[in-house]
Amino acid sequence: MSHHRPSGVRRSPGLLASLAALAVVAALWQPYAPDAVDLALRNVGMSWAHPMGTDHLGRDVLSRILVGFARTLAAVAVVSSVCVGVGVAVGILASSLQGFARAALLRTAEFASVVPSLVAAIAIVAMFGNGTLTVGLALAAGAWGPHALLAFGLAERARGETYVRAAAALGAGSAHLLRRHVLPAILDTQLAYLGAKVGRIVIAYSALAFLGLGADSSRPDWGAMLFEYRLMMFDQPTLMLWPGLAIVLLCVALREGIGWDKDAPARVSPP
Repeated sequence: MSHHRPSGVRRSPGLLASLAALAVVAALWQPYAPDAVDLALRNVGMSWAHPMGTDHLGRDVLSRILVGFARTLAAVAVVSSVCVGVGVAVGILASSLQGFARAALLRTAEFASVVPSLVAAIAIVAMFGNGTLTVGLALAAGAWGPHALLAFGLAERARGETYVRAAAALGAGSAHLLRRHVLPAILDTQLAYLGAKVGRIVIAYSALAFLGLGADSSRPDWGAMLFEYRLMMFDQPTLMLWPGLAIVLLCVALREGIGWDKDAPARVSPP
């Protein structure tokens, strides 16, 4: 018997680890206090002292970009963990149940799938306040459903495979089947799906910050910077360039860190 698992998932642990390390450094250290106002240095162009210049209040743009990066990546980590964790758990549980319990879990996942994530997040943040964890959970509230439905379909297919049925007939317990056959069949595709939509999480978080519903409106966020600097779009266009470029680059980096590689050969592992 052989166990086929999708191997088209492109993982770049080094890139993801580098992003995480950079986020930690960015959260702990900035060249200047991100909210330090110095009107004598307002709208200073790029220089060695201020590589990205300063804004209309004399605040260092690079320092604000670094803080926004750490907060954005933290929110993405929360949303990704909740979506994959809850989605896989609900999908596997639904696959293990029958009747009303299965139908209830699947209908709940379908409802979560059709609720606009951004609208749900706005409502939740408005009710429960902001904070990185709260905002991350708010964004995940409308995003875990597709992961659950995908996990359910993959679990159903895995349980129907000949080698899984044979292992069960030979006396393998449910825990062994789940660990050895069902989970490996689910996780790779889940990660590939996450890689395909992780950029949307970055954009959704930036949109919340743009609307003033970020993790902490008193601290810089890329979306909040775009909102604040929009009035200077024509006088100081670089003020909007830096946060916009940061959003794009983070989306690309996360997409390259984990995604689907269609050209990868199939991988076969023993049961």
